Parts: sequence; C-alpha cells; structure tokens
Amino acid sequence: MSAEPNLGERLAEYLKTRSTHEQMPIVAAVAGITVPPQEDNISKRDRARIGLQGKTEYELGEIARKLGAHFGDFGLEEAGWAVLERDCPRITEITRRDVAKCFGDDLSGEQSVVELVKRLFPMGLVGTSFFSARPLADEIDQHMVRNFGDWSVEFLFEQIGALTCSRDRFARLIEAALHPLGRRGPGQVDLVTSINAVLRRDGYELKVDGEESGYPLYRLAPIARGVVGAPKNLIFASNGPKPEIGVSDAINNDIVILSNAASCLVYDRPIRRDGLLWSELVDWWRSQDPASDEPARALGERLHASLASDAERTLFSTYFKIYRPRLGDALPALIPQVYLHYDPAVVKLLRHRSGLRRQRMDFLLLLPGHQRVVIEVDGSQHFSAEGKPSLTLYADMVSADRDLRLAGYEIYRFGSNELAGANAPAEIEGFFDRLWALHKPMPHKS
Repeated sequence: MSAEPNLGERLAEYLKTRSTHEQMPIVAAVAGITVPPQEDNISKRDRARIGLQGKTEYELGEIARKLGAHFGDFGLEEAGWAVLERDCPRITEITRRDVAKCFGDDLSGEQSVVELVKRLFPMGLVGTSFFSARPLADEIDQHMVRNFGDWSVEFLFEQIGALTCSRDRFARLIEAALHPLGRRGPGQVDLVTSINAVLRRDGYELKVDGEESGYPLYRLAPIARGVVGAPKNLIFASNGPKPEIGVSDAINNDIVILSNAASCLVYDRPIRRDGLLWSELVDWWRSQDPASDEPARALGERLHASLASDAERTLFSTYFKIYRPRLGDALPALIPQVYLHYDPAVVKLLRHRSGLRRQRMDFLLLLPGHQRVVIEVDGSQHFSAEGKPSLTLYADMVSADRDLRLAGYEIYRFGSNELAGANAPAEIEGFFDRLWALHKPMPHKS
C-alpha cells in the first residue's frame, strides 16, 4: 500500500465536505487541527488548507487516520496508515494468506464472524450474479455461517481486503479473532503457535498482552528484545526530596506517595501498545493543571526543573527543538529523572543491607514493542571520588547496566563533556537519528 501523493489536498477537501463553516473548527479538532475563524472571503477549503499548512507528511498521515477512524471512513483511515507505516516492515500478502490458512474455515470461533469483520471492514455490495448484488455481510453469513465451510478464511480475506489493508488493521483483525470470547484454552494457544510460525518470517509475532477472565489476550508486535510486562508505575521528574512510597494494594502493585509528593510526578494512565508519546504526556498534564493556557510549555518547564546538570538540560532542550517539528504528535516522550528501583527510607537504618544501585534514570523512552531506552548523562561523579578515579564507582555503574540489559532495557551513555560544546546539537541529532533507525518507533522526516 503506497502513500497518497497529495494527502494534504484530500484532507482539505474532506474537511470542506464534512462540515459547514460553523462546524469546521469542531470537525478539525477531532484530529488536533486549528482552523482560522470564518471570514466572508475565505472558502471552507482554504480554511482547511491554512489549518493543515506546515504539517509534516507524518502529521498529515496521523490526521487522516484520526479523521477516518472517527467518521468511519475506511479509505481515509487507510490512506493515513499508508503514511504512518511506510517505513515499517510489511506483512506480505504471502504471509497473510498463510495466516488465513491457519484458521482454516473458522475465523471467529464462538464469536459472530459477521460482527467481527464489520467492526474493521466496510460491508458494501458485492456481485452475486451478472444482474444482482447484495451486502457483503449477507454473503459472509450465507457462506461462513448457514453453509459453513463454503468459504475458507483465505477467501474471506480476499473479499474484505485483509490481504492488502494496513498492517494495523490486519493486526486488529487477527487479535479480535483470537479473543477469548471466541477461543479459549488449548485451542487458542495452539492456533497462536501456528500463526506465530508464519508471522516470524516477516518479523512479527503475537504476544500475550493481558488477560480477560483468566484467558490471555494477544497483540501483534514486531519481534524485538523488549521488556516483559507493561509499565505500571511511572514516577518521574523528581526535583526535590525523595518521595516516600507506600503500597496501597500489594496484590495489584498499586502505589501511593506518602510524603514529598510535590517533588515528583506520577503518570497514572494506562500506557498504550505503542509506548508513550509527548502528546499523550501533555494531554495528561492538561488534566493535572487545567488552568494552564499552554500545557505543553508548562509541562516542559516542570520537567526542565528536574534536570540535574547543564549537560542534561542541553540534551533535553535539543531533543525537543529538533524532533518536535519533525514528528509532531508522534514524538516519543523523553521522560527525565525516572525512578527505576526504590528503597524505603528505613534502608539507611539497616546494618546488613545496602541501598539499591541507580534508583533513578536520567532519561527514559517508552517505545513500541515493549522497548525501553535509558539515556544516562555521566559526569565525573559516575567514575571518580574526590577527584580520583574510582574502580568501585565504575564497577557499580557497569554492574547496574548489565542488570538493566538483561531485563530487556537498552542503555546509552553520554559523557557530560560531549554535551558542553558547540557540536552538542549535532551529536544529539546523530544519536537520535540512529536510534530511530534501530528501534523504528515511527516513520520520521528524512
């Protein structure tokens, strides 16, 4: 599926036809666009063009995806995904056909196959003879329900467009077909094993991503050596005394900050399958500080206040200066001063127990596929004491790095001197460009 050459014009036309002048700001807001106020000499299309002006190709793709999903416009949503997925590994038609063969004649199990497919694909008219046509939903019902076995799942995929649709839509189809509402127990697990043997050829697999009523839920993800499990507690941006943390529910791993809560932030929303974006962090901050007219700026200033050195501040500010214009709403959140390990205050009173090493990370990125990237900025205190090299400090640092890597984290270190000179922005840009090429969090501007 190739990207549309003039997506901006298609979006302008879409906004024009979807709304009156009065409705346009509301419709545009669905996708995070701001259009100028209505004026007698400006057409709806031109208002839309002004709102879309300056958007990167990736941002236009995200706008198309959002508008298409909101209004149930399959074609527009797919046009958006064509841009968003352009630099991602494909799931080929060969692989999709082989996945379909794993299902045989039964896509949905105990679920309604018609309802499952209708949630994701348009059910337009299809020809049943030279002179007539009827809804695709009726065809599916006849050949896969009433006359079970008439259609194979591979033939169904041909009819609905699952062999050529976006990777995201194909993933959602497979995930829905494997939901425990339709399949449970050994049959579900065996089917996942068969499908994974096929998907791995294209670099993907189905992973357990939660459960419902004791049965696993699966999601399709790139094969990557990420961290097992979903993030549960994100405590970050500490700019004062260490917070005292208690566990309000040990079974659910729910925490509560008992004291010094004002010195740190706690992100309390679920973190979605594609990691944590800066736009999502800003949206969360808006709920924490509803009086702020500029939540992104206010959050940036609060995070900046937590940084411990000029080198950290250079890395943080340069990241946003370079990549926010390029990636827009797709920018991964660069989260500073994140608690990784936590020791209670009572540890310092114990004689036979030393504190955990590296309780905080300088920066953390939560990327797709359970990938967690740690960035550390090292001053002399990381490897010297009283001005002299310290093998003990160095050993503690590399030992903690090993533990993190074995847990699935990626760790990258900057020396503070690298971020002190005029070449610092180029060093930072070169690093993140290569990081995106390695981890592929999203398409980015070349």
